[in-house]
Amino acid sequence: MLQSVDFEIVHKNQTEPIIFYVRNTLTKDLEDVSGLSSWRLISIDSDTLISTGTFGASGGSDITHLNTGMYQYDFNAAAHTSEYIFSLRLTMMNEVVGHDIFIKSHGAKAFAYAAQLRAQVDKSRKSISDDIENEDQPDFTPAIPLLYGFDSRHLIGYLERGCQLLNVIPPYTAWNLESYPFQWYGTVLIDAATIAALEAQGVFAIDTDYQYSLGGNSLILDHFSKLSSHVASLVARFQKEAVSFKQLYRTKGGIIFQFMPGGIRSARMLNSMPGGFWSRLLSSVQQ
Repeated sequence: MLQSVDFEIVHKNQTEPIIFYVRNTLTKDLEDVSGLSSWRLISIDSDTLISTGTFGASGGSDITHLNTGMYQYDFNAAAHTSEYIFSLRLTMMNEVVGHDIFIKSHGAKAFAYAAQLRAQVDKSRKSISDDIENEDQPDFTPAIPLLYGFDSRHLIGYLERGCQLLNVIPPYTAWNLESYPFQWYGTVLIDAATIAALEAQGVFAIDTDYQYSLGGNSLILDHFSKLSSHVASLVARFQKEAVSFKQLYRTKGGIIFQFMPGGIRSARMLNSMPGGFWSRLLSSVQQ
């Protein structure tokens, strides 16, 4: 059985449409399922089945048929506020195709931070006008809609990775997009997410860069080396600012007064070890 995966980021506290497409595995053309197909919604946290149903070419249990090869499932993000797998088994003409969609609910903060990350990293946004196509339109009407290099779901994924990059720098933290102090230190997270985004873009550049020469003429598409140079400078800056930033969260030594039955004259003063002292000591002993 053929298997594919995808992911979606949805707003909490509302119903979000999850649209999936069915394609012929040979021609890649959109086509409806040819027999009874099924879906399951699984909670990742508890690894339990939440709901299930079946549908056919014209739709069915909680599945709406929108167009040829195009179906919609309405995901209740008000009731389901964590991480889920929407698992499909699609019956085609000659085979059964599996398709799993990872769904994660996020609050408004994640989408607000994604907008700020887009302003930093997404330079593919353009407004393109063409005089001929616009001859019957008002002035400055875009002939081609705005283009984006990243979906919001990609940007939120990079922000999550940015939090993880910051969490592994000592002293260790457990931030996510809801708890990170973005109001005061948003620039550090944006830099971390930009590194993650440009690394992903670099992987794409490896596959798409091109070099050709003939008769003294050459055509060179070289994005990877330029991306690598920029990421290297960004990482160098991020390492300095991240280490300084995390020092704000280091646990300081403290003073403990323990009053004994003999009174204040018998008090003992103890110096508390900095946070993580014993774990680091014991780990070095075990090694």
